[in-house]
Amino acid sequence: MGKKVGFIGLGNMGRGMCANLIKAGNDVTVFDTNPEAMKRYEGKAYMAKDTMEVFDRSDFIFLSLPNSKIVESIVEPFIQKGMTGKILIDTSTSYPPSTVELAARIKESGGGMIDSPMLAGPEESDAGELLAVVGGAKEDYEKITEFLEQITKTYRYMGESGKGHLMKIAVNYCSLAQAAMFAQVYPVMKKFGLSEEEVYGGLNNEIFDNWVFQFYSKRYVSHDYFCGFSLNNGIKDLSYMKRLFEECNVPAFVLDGALDLARVTLKDQTPDEPLEFAHMARTMYQLFGFEN
Repeated sequence: MGKKVGFIGLGNMGRGMCANLIKAGNDVTVFDTNPEAMKRYEGKAYMAKDTMEVFDRSDFIFLSLPNSKIVESIVEPFIQKGMTGKILIDTSTSYPPSTVELAARIKESGGGMIDSPMLAGPEESDAGELLAVVGGAKEDYEKITEFLEQITKTYRYMGESGKGHLMKIAVNYCSLAQAAMFAQVYPVMKKFGLSEEEVYGGLNNEIFDNWVFQFYSKRYVSHDYFCGFSLNNGIKDLSYMKRLFEECNVPAFVLDGALDLARVTLKDQTPDEPLEFAHMARTMYQLFGFEN
């Protein structure tokens, strides 16, 4: 049997990482607040009744959670109990200053913390082909590289605690701002006579062709907005970047526009229709009179 690994948070990204850790032969304990998310691991992993049972059964504890506040609330009881000999790996997109503070407290309690947010999406997670940017003490990083081999295609060590999350915030800002930009391009061009297919063909070249362009453009052209990345998470990530600007007392010009569009889109969200980040394009099509 492999290492004793815990996994908390089995959503769009966590489910694939967890499955690949199991496939690699680790002794995995899982927990999610959604019982349906846990069902896929019946007979494959130990089903914990709560997060503390994951903690007690594991030497390495992975988190894949919505935001820093939830990370902090889950980790606090771990710190209070004492983390000697344990390493926490936060794959969430968390607020970097929060990560730095949490890592210091975990070290004081005898453990280690790695921030290893993942790039790409659910399909890459399922396939074990994620890209990771990693922060934390070098000695802790070296203890968890075997797991990174199991769940990623490529990983890069960025330096001390918080630098992995800093890099992820930079990546998400650049990619989500692009997504907002393309969400506006297609409807305005359509209004003046260029179809979505024509715009896509004109932009699909060596200048613009990247993962973000393809991922979002295909959804904007088809008007099928499911992308596996929620509008709430997109706003959260952009808001983290906004806080970094605010801490420096510097305006975030481009970022403000992307946040404005995302928040206007959020007004259409209901409990029955949780929106994807790609729904920004639907908002723009509506503003131009192409969709109801």
